[in-house]
Amino acid sequence: MPKRIKFDHHYYYIVTSEDLTNPKMRGKNVVLEGKIEDKPIVEFLPMELPSYRTIFHINGLKIEFSGTPYLGRGDIVRVYGRFIGHGIVAKAIETEKILYVTEE
Repeated sequence: MPKRIKFDHHYYYIVTSEDLTNPKMRGKNVVLEGKIEDKPIVEFLPMELPSYRTIFHINGLKIEFSGTPYLGRGDIVRVYGRFIGHGIVAKAIETEKILYVTEE
């Protein structure tokens, strides 16, 4: 298993996109660092409690974040979240200048 770090109240495995091909990583808290490959898409979700979701890709992995971080193609980010098999549901996104955190 990869090395772990503590962020907020949880431990996260420091992984690469190759580590996430292992089926044992599904459902684990992970931290992945990389460059945003595409323009992030910000979706407005007009449900009972209106909210936003931002979607982008790092090394072919889909990253979903509940919120509207100021990110762009080519930005280097560190993503903390839960690996769900085809992507990561992010709890936090860290850039060189700012840390975006969403509620659980």
